[in-house]
Amino acid sequence: MAQPDLQSRLAFTLRSAGLLEWYVELDDSLSDGQATVAVVTHALDACALGSTSLTEFLEHIHPDDRDSVAEHVAITLSTGDEVRFECRVLVDESSVQMVSVTGRSTAHPELRALHFISQDVTDCRRSEAIAEGQMRALELAVAGAPLTEVLVELTRSAQKQSARTVSAAIMRLDEDGRLRFVEASSLPSDFVAALNAMDAGSDGTTCSVSVRTGKPSVALDIGGDPSWARHRDKALEHGLRACWSTPILSHSGEVMGTIACYSSVCAAPSSLEQQGITLLANTAALVVQRDRANRARLEVEQKMAANERRFKGLVKATNSLVWSTSPLVDIVESQPDWNEFTGQTFEQSRGKGWLEAVHPEDRPELEALVEEMRSVFANRRAEYRVRQADGQYRHMSGHAVPIFDDHGNIKEWSGGLTDITDRKQVEHRLHHMATHDPLTGLPNRIYLNEHLRELVNFIPENQQLMIMLIDLDRFKEVNDSMGHGYGDVLLVQIAHRLREALPSGDLVARLGGDEFVVVAHLPDGARSAERLASDLLRAIQVPCDVLGTRYYPSASMGMCLYPDPDTSIDELLQHADIAMYRAKYAGGTGMRFFSAEMSIESKNRMALELDLREALERDEFVLHYQPRICLDDDIPCGVEALIRWNHPTKGLVSPAEFIPIAEATGLICKIGNWVLHQACQDIQQLTARIGTELTLSVNVSPVQLKSPMLCSEVSRALQAAGLDTHRLELELTESGLIEDTDTSHQLLRSLGAIGVRLAIDDFGTGYAGIAYLRQYPIDVVKLDRTFLCPTAKSDNCLDFIKAVTEMCHSLGMRVVAEGVEDADMLRQLMRSTCDEAQGYLFAKPMPLDKLGDYIIDRRAS
Repeated sequence: MAQPDLQSRLAFTLRSAGLLEWYVELDDSLSDGQATVAVVTHALDACALGSTSLTEFLEHIHPDDRDSVAEHVAITLSTGDEVRFECRVLVDESSVQMVSVTGRSTAHPELRALHFISQDVTDCRRSEAIAEGQMRALELAVAGAPLTEVLVELTRSAQKQSARTVSAAIMRLDEDGRLRFVEASSLPSDFVAALNAMDAGSDGTTCSVSVRTGKPSVALDIGGDPSWARHRDKALEHGLRACWSTPILSHSGEVMGTIACYSSVCAAPSSLEQQGITLLANTAALVVQRDRANRARLEVEQKMAANERRFKGLVKATNSLVWSTSPLVDIVESQPDWNEFTGQTFEQSRGKGWLEAVHPEDRPELEALVEEMRSVFANRRAEYRVRQADGQYRHMSGHAVPIFDDHGNIKEWSGGLTDITDRKQVEHRLHHMATHDPLTGLPNRIYLNEHLRELVNFIPENQQLMIMLIDLDRFKEVNDSMGHGYGDVLLVQIAHRLREALPSGDLVARLGGDEFVVVAHLPDGARSAERLASDLLRAIQVPCDVLGTRYYPSASMGMCLYPDPDTSIDELLQHADIAMYRAKYAGGTGMRFFSAEMSIESKNRMALELDLREALERDEFVLHYQPRICLDDDIPCGVEALIRWNHPTKGLVSPAEFIPIAEATGLICKIGNWVLHQACQDIQQLTARIGTELTLSVNVSPVQLKSPMLCSEVSRALQAAGLDTHRLELELTESGLIEDTDTSHQLLRSLGAIGVRLAIDDFGTGYAGIAYLRQYPIDVVKLDRTFLCPTAKSDNCLDFIKAVTEMCHSLGMRVVAEGVEDADMLRQLMRSTCDEAQGYLFAKPMPLDKLGDYIIDRRAS
């Protein structure tokens, strides 16, 4: 059955479950490095519903939010930090939903991914936007702010409750029967100018219709709506395709103006949107009436009373518990909503008795707030738990507004309480999912990062805190040989052992894969750390039965102490990680303390080494070949194999960047052996395909020259590929030969006995001279490009090249010139009796599939 497209699945998930998990997996097989997105519903189905590219996924994000979402993805990918953001999702051509997203990077031995959990918060944000807009507008109105400033808050609220997909404006109906904009900051200025001061009785727009009828009016498509005949072109010019106008009615039903929402798509407001706009229109009516009252001083008292009644009505419309108290925040008259919700009688709630219904843990903070309200008369907000009549506690969000008389004296406090228990429960579930490892139940990296600094602050005086990073030895072999199910069971057992072995109050977390972190308080510093580390190591090493198989686990541990002059709070995990890898390099099954000698340079080298260790397993190395041309007949006679690292994120990496690190860590032997075997197979297959024998030149590192296995590896590579020994040429560096002359002599004799040819690479840039070469059985000398000179000095260079070439010939060596880039260099070589040449003049290094075509074309020309 075909999978539904991503847009349909997103819409279905958000509507049906309200909760959505999705992952961004980095797919190394894609040549352009593009990510793929797997969307998974958490509440309905734990199976992946499909995948698409990250670019295609972002197409379902509102255009104004795409850059922000992409930026959050990039931040999480590069830093590993948790991100929290909200964005709009395009559900269909005319519908947008707001989602709240919590994201983090996840670590896994075979997967790099970003894990996102999103929740549909459209209705929540809509309610918040309306309530906040009402509250802010009323606060400004009570504070005496200008009418325009108050109305700006309402239009912002209208836009926010529709996920910023509409532009809102408010028009006032003046005594001359004309509609004039009093707030249109989100609309184009020329559009405002065209519609301003329109005749409400004759000019055709949705707003004039709404004013005449006193009812909401909707132009679903301005392009075809007859009421927009006069101003249609101006609206369409600015992409305004639909208009929803709601009348602003006074308490007596008088039309005072309209609040209009302009949409860029042909659409009607949902019932919830229309309810929200109606509430805002009611609030606008309130503030407009108040403005009229302020301008008509004779009706101040009447308008003030109407404002208070309208305020309470609006709060009631938001499903809140309405209450009022004395200036001292005492209940002095019956509060029906409060009494019904809590089950308290008026006598029980009277005075400060209402505080008895507040959860005991929340009461001290609320009492402090009440005490402050008795002397500071400003708007207040608070969240606390209130006991229902059935005895259960509910999370409530409360707001309080001071009400003043004409003389500026406080008359009472008025406000409301909204039940936010469901939101709190969802937040708790999301937070637990985001901060705990689903396999072991241990806190994860996010939890550790959130609480590590707090733990540091609770170190008892004269004690230290230990951060230990534990990495299981050979865990990858367990997964590879026994399967991930076996590895998961083992991780659960190790997590249990660590919890049991730790003293109460200390923390163990799982970072991901087979890495665990222990945070422990030490009563006597390093000695306590060593004892605890030994206890943990013994606990880990106890043999265990995993799915019927006996296994003997071990681990490497890295530790750092705090406070310590060499470690800051932000470096704790990093230094423990460095120390752990030192323990692993020392053979594993041990522990190391971090020291200042473990510098930033070692961290960087370690990171590169880790990539190199996995590069062969992930098949990231590739070989390119550069032809060598025989100068006698201008025909290719051989090739040099050159390794390149196709890094999953950096692209092709030059050997100059990673070979020194590989040599320093010993990885060069594995890499060199791979080059030998792969190059021999490639050239033998090429020979079979084109019928031309070529000499294969392979570079050998000085580290490889010290390996007793080099000769046997060369023999195995030749035998496995079926390549004749005389067709393999090993390129050695001058420095590699002179480091240990006795060993070099013995090795070169052994290689000569196999039958391979030996060459000195980059001759002239190191230490050896012609006389020195007489000590070794060298077959080929490769002249460095620095021997070749520009045209102006060609005569002098020619003499020097001829002298070197003649001396090499006298010793029975062939001479190959490297780095030939232009015809002048080639003419120098032709006149100097040089045997072979290679360089960009002939060909750049190329993949094997292009090499065969090049040789065939070169021989045919």
